[in-house]
Order: sequence, then structure tokens, then C-alpha cells
Amino acid sequence: MTIQTAHPMKGSVLEEVKAFLLVNGLTFEGLPAFSCMLRDDEEKLIGTGSLDGKVLKYIAIAKTNQGEGLLAQIMTTLVTQAFANGHTHLFIFTKPSNLILFQPFGFFPIGETSQVLLMENRKDGISHYIKSLERETEEFLQNRKLSLSGEIGVIVVNCNPFTYGHRYLLEYAARQCSLLHVFVVSSDKSAFPSAVRLALVKEGTKDMINVLVHEASDYLVSSATFPAYFLKDKNKAGSVNCELDIAIFLRYIVPALKINRRFVGTEPLCNTTEAYNRQMEQMLGQQGIEFTEVARKQIGEVPISASLVRSLMAQGKFEELKALVPKSTYDFIRSEAGQAIADQLLMEKV
Repeated sequence: MTIQTAHPMKGSVLEEVKAFLLVNGLTFEGLPAFSCMLRDDEEKLIGTGSLDGKVLKYIAIAKTNQGEGLLAQIMTTLVTQAFANGHTHLFIFTKPSNLILFQPFGFFPIGETSQVLLMENRKDGISHYIKSLERETEEFLQNRKLSLSGEIGVIVVNCNPFTYGHRYLLEYAARQCSLLHVFVVSSDKSAFPSAVRLALVKEGTKDMINVLVHEASDYLVSSATFPAYFLKDKNKAGSVNCELDIAIFLRYIVPALKINRRFVGTEPLCNTTEAYNRQMEQMLGQQGIEFTEVARKQIGEVPISASLVRSLMAQGKFEELKALVPKSTYDFIRSEAGQAIADQLLMEKV
């Protein structure tokens, strides 16, 4: 028995793994950077596993070889590679019925719905994150000399990049609350890196006395990182992702930060996000959390959006950006790092 690795898979091996996953009830949804394939003495593929950043995925053992301890070899290979890549905090999205398969390898459940289970390899990982949010909040209130005499709100944003549209949404929400928590999605699946997006939001809101900006970490599940390869109905991936995201939000973040209101912007340009908002509204309402949807800020009849900003960047129309983004965002876009992003956007558009 041998184990084969690929950085990444290609050619006949890639096609072989796709077919193997399909036989085992999984579908291929994107090429991971690292994969391992377990083969028997006749070179037949009997097990697979892949690594997508911090997420372990495409883990499957042939039905005829289950119960032979092969999963341990795959998990060891994936975890070792992840550590070598600098990722020590790892996650698995899987079916709830697979809980007992991954627990022996040091993975613990975070959130669960009827269709998906999220696990991490730190027993108290999310507890430490929640405690850090509580400490940040306490220090923020003391430094700003604020008291929680009114509603406590929350907004989750990607801000790719931060625009006047985002600023308008945050200003509106901040006026309704004694404290507004803003979580910036952490996944690096956007044109602007997560560290840059977080910095631009902090810089663009530093004058707003009751707005506290957080890094979302890995616990507010981004649609960019949520895998659907194990779901039978791929069309429901967005709905499943939303359900898991809100379940984790309600279980951990709401009680810790005493949140009673969540704000979102309208989504006239994206049907997927619009459906996500409708499901969120229903789930939050069932738990007594007020859901407030704010109409997008417009220039003329055009909604301000990050996608419009990126489009103008790709076209090199930087002067037109001044009406769409705060000075801090514009200054970054015009920097060397910002120009590199614009060049990449142009290459993707060509």
C-alpha cells in the first residue's frame, strides 16, 4: 500500500480522483493546492483527501476498504502538510453522521445543522475567540466611555474594498444602536486581502465613536470557503451555508455580545445574497433578533458597490472612483499594492 501526493493534482490523476469521489457520493468543485491518494498493492485508488488552505476536504475511503484504518494515513498526511504550510488551526465541513469518524483525530464540533457539521482541531478554539471578543468589547467601551443604554447591533461585511456604500450602511446602523459590532470576513478569497480589507474598514470608521470593528476569524462562515462537495443538492449550498452561519452566530456570538439587532444592505445586484438575506431574516426572527435591511446608497440611479469599484480599477478609471470610496480606500487603490490588485483584476477580465 502506498500514498501518493500532488501539489496540485493534474492530468489522469485528477480525472481518476474525480471519478473516485463521484462513486463515493462526493463531487469535485475546485482544484485544491494539495491532495493525497492512497493506493493498494495493485495501484488501485482506495482513498483520497485534500487540503484547501485551513480546510480538509474530499476525504473518502473505498467502501471495500473501510474499517482498515486507512483514514488515519490520509488524515496524518493532510495535517502534516497543513502544519508545514503554516496552518495549525484546521477545519472540516462534513455530514453530521461523520462526527465519530473525525473525533479520534482531535477534531471537535463547532456548529451543526441537519445537513452539515463544522469541526475544528482545537477543543476550545471558538471559546477562546468569543472571550477575545468580550475583552475587545470591554476595553472599547472603557476607552470610549460608552454605556450600553440602547440596542446592540451587528453587521457582517466583506468590503472588497470599503466604499461609501458600506460607510452609509454603518452610519445608519450606528445611529440606531448604543454599540455597533462590525465583523469583516476573514477568508482570503477576495481581490483585496483580508488584512487590507480589515485595515480599510477600521480606517474608514475611526471617527464613528460607537463602532467596533472585529476580524471575523473562521467562525462566521464565508460563502467563499463553504464547500458543497458532500451535498446531494448543490443548488441548496447557499441555503445550507446560511443556516450553518446563523446557527453559529446565534449559539456563540449573540449571547456573548448581547446582540439584539442585525443590519444588512439590500442586494439589488446579487440574487444569491438576496436569498441569503431572506433566510437570515427568518432565522433571526425566530430567535427574537431584529433584522433591518437598509437600501443601498446610490449615485444617481446606480447603487454603490464594491464590484463597481473593482470594475473601474480594472479599466484604470481611477478618477471616477473618488465619488465611490473614502479617501483612505482611494489612497490604497492608488498605492503600489493597490495597483497590483488593479493589474490582477485587468488580467482576470481579459
